Amino acid sequence: MAVQIHLRLRAADDDMERLERSTGQLRGELLELDVQDVTPVSAGQAPPGTRAVDVAQVGSLLVTIAQAPQTLRQVVQTIRGWLTRDPGAHSVEITLGGDRLVVSGAGAQTEQRLVEAWLKAHGLETAQQPGPQQAGSGQAG
Repeated sequence: MAVQIHLRLRAADDDMERLERSTGQLRGELLELDVQDVTPVSAGQAPPGTRAVDVAQVGSLLVTIAQAPQTLRQVVQTIRGWLTRDPGAHSVEITLGGDRLVVSGAGAQTEQRLVEAWLKAHGLETAQQPGPQQAGSGQAG
């Protein structure tokens, strides 16, 4: 059974072009993993009179994976690593089945504990590969 993970990127500023570029860069990195698909999230139909058929929500991605906890870990680790390399990124909200985790790239130890607890709640024990040490704090919710 496939699992869908919703990602919502938040930029350090309100630069929508930078957010769109960042979203595309993260999407590219995620597509290199063993995922089924990574697609922009639709905001619905475009306003009447415009050429666009569908409008994408800038900064939102839907990641589809096989129900494999290790793939979920790889997705989260990729996001955390990407946050350390993208100066325009502020945080990424990861939602799976109504369970939310926010990673932001500040305060590595606190964020690592939150990530491990979140992954464990989704069937992945904490004894497996630790995440990046340079990433930072987040919130589980």
